[in-house]
Amino acid sequence: MDVLCDSIVEEIFRRLPAKYLHRVRAVCRRYNDIVLNPGFVARYWESHSPHLSGVFLQTEPLVRPWGHFPDFLAGSPRPSATESIFSSDLGFLPHFLPESQLQGEPVDDAEKIFIAHSTAGLVLCSRGRINVVQYYVCNPVSWQWVPLPELPLPWRRNSLYGLLSVTDNGDGIIRCFQVFLFNHPMDWKKTGGCLDLKIFSSDTGQWRAMAIRSPQLGVDPYPPVFLGQSGTAYCAGGCVRDKVIAYNCDRYSIQALPLPEIVPDGPYNPNRCIGERHGGGLRYAHFDYSVFEVWDQRREGKNGMCWTLVHQVGVMELAQRYLEAAPRAARFAGSTIQGRINSNSLFRVLGFHPTEDIIYMDVADTVAAYSMEKGVMRYESPRRCYRFDIFSYVHPSHPMQIPAIKKAPHE
Repeated sequence: MDVLCDSIVEEIFRRLPAKYLHRVRAVCRRYNDIVLNPGFVARYWESHSPHLSGVFLQTEPLVRPWGHFPDFLAGSPRPSATESIFSSDLGFLPHFLPESQLQGEPVDDAEKIFIAHSTAGLVLCSRGRINVVQYYVCNPVSWQWVPLPELPLPWRRNSLYGLLSVTDNGDGIIRCFQVFLFNHPMDWKKTGGCLDLKIFSSDTGQWRAMAIRSPQLGVDPYPPVFLGQSGTAYCAGGCVRDKVIAYNCDRYSIQALPLPEIVPDGPYNPNRCIGERHGGGLRYAHFDYSVFEVWDQRREGKNGMCWTLVHQVGVMELAQRYLEAAPRAARFAGSTIQGRINSNSLFRVLGFHPTEDIIYMDVADTVAAYSMEKGVMRYESPRRCYRFDIFSYVHPSHPMQIPAIKKAPHE
């Protein structure tokens, strides 16, 4: 290494995970100077950040150290240098399994790792889903992770959702983070029901409770919830046909946002999805029995939001593209596909790629990616996926360090 010029050494360092750059600095003064050079820092993150966006697809619970891992679906193939720094399987998180369970015995839910949310290049995870034992905030690029203190009270069965929010100093450096846990909207509509919050701040090191009254959600007993990277949760199934309920954790607000005027008939449409576009704005998509439509929020209108139809394709045409792309498609006869189309059950919108015009769908219990730009369907996974198991992820073009959690004062 000593005989190599700085440019070649930089190229080698560029392929190292971010966590190892700190070790490289300790080797010698020359390596320390290279790693700290502003030009190298800029080139390191500029070369990787375009390939560090996509979605985590959690089709099975994560079991450490062996078992199922989340799939990370990127819009385009990542170079090998980026693959080497991105731990998309979250394999660096701790495991607590006894030796007997590692040999193949059934694993308790409380020992499995679940993804809950992601924002600003960080991921919120939990050990256990129904009865959560521990929450973690981690960075799959730097492999850094911090455990949160235990919840002061048991978390109820229907309280399945979490949001992660970060506060920076305006220069990309995270000053603190907060975790917001909230109950399912089906609880909000009950008599005396409300948005029941448990909030943790790294600034205080403590959990606190809070309750917010919410608007009426209509008649759907189990409306789907979509989590945005901005710290907003969107309830798009249980409200009236042209509205979505949006809860923003930073502003502690709940409001009803208008959806496009043209929506399928019926009290609600289970084949709908709403998400956030990278850089601002919302994207909304739905299936009806004959057509798939995608709408973008382009600008603020006189009623608060203005939607524009940006893509439309027939359901039969999509089905044909799926048959051409999916290796499992051969098992479906034409009559089976036609029957699923007639019941509006062949396709189910799951979510959107955060930076590219790609829409992820569950198609006949498999996962496919549809490119609006190219008009093609790509087969992604043979396993069934639900809306609460897909998470958008974008890492900024600079390092993200998780701030230390301040020690809570003794009571």
